[in-house]
Amino acid sequence: MNLSPTGEGDMRTSALRKLDLVLGCFHSALRRTEDQTSRYIAGLRNPDIQILGHPQTRVWNRREGLQADWSKVFAEAVRLDKAVEIDGYADRQDLRLSLLKFARKAGVRISLGTDAHHPEQLGYMELSLAAACLAKIAPERIINFMPLSELKQWAASVLRNHS
Repeated sequence: MNLSPTGEGDMRTSALRKLDLVLGCFHSALRRTEDQTSRYIAGLRNPDIQILGHPQTRVWNRREGLQADWSKVFAEAVRLDKAVEIDGYADRQDLRLSLLKFARKAGVRISLGTDAHHPEQLGYMELSLAAACLAKIAPERIINFMPLSELKQWAASVLRNHS
């Protein structure tokens, strides 16, 4: 789901409740240079998402990504028990390794993703996994490795805790 710069989603909650997982991603105002911590906190507090997708919003050699106080962002993700995505898309590789190590130390849950727009791009999952390995993210912190029943339980609990 697209998140506005104020953290609001562009889909109805009633439609989202039919989904198992919802990633919230910023897709506008991505070249701002001022601190965007409040934007990230608002996005994480969106009651309809469990995962903050391609969080840094960077694109290699085109866009550095948004700046934030990542200690506050990761602390909020931990407080809400929400996951932060590693986007393995070759041009993104978002979050960068230094921030992934910081996220690991903060205890953030991680979601491995690809941002695939075509079937052949699903192979980017290997880049997400490689980044997680390089950052030494423990498998039990990666939601992709959860047994299905545990994943569903976690996803439901994240939404319940917002109610």
